[in-house]
Amino acid sequence: MFILRSIKTAKDRRDSNRIYQFLCRSVQDGQYRFRSSEAISAVTNLHVARIAELCSKHGHIERKEQHRHTWRVGSSAESHHAMNRVYDEAANVVETPEQTGQFKDW
Repeated sequence: MFILRSIKTAKDRRDSNRIYQFLCRSVQDGQYRFRSSEAISAVTNLHVARIAELCSKHGHIERKEQHRHTWRVGSSAESHHAMNRVYDEAANVVETPEQTGQFKDW
């Protein structure tokens, strides 16, 4: 049971990060502030229901008030420093080139 839960957690983290990175790129490129679950699905190849589930649980993704399946990066996470964790396919934290050396050991 523990192994199955660990696998699900790793997949959730990986997929959630894919969604978050797509939303951040959309804002940085100046394209869109809000993206629909369908638009996210087209890029990430995730089911719309899974996108809604992961976005609703993510701490830096917000839902548009009047629209059930429209998402954006939360206002507190829109700065350059908000993307401080990127996960590889095995759900391991990796640094991006912009962040190399910014993490400090205490």
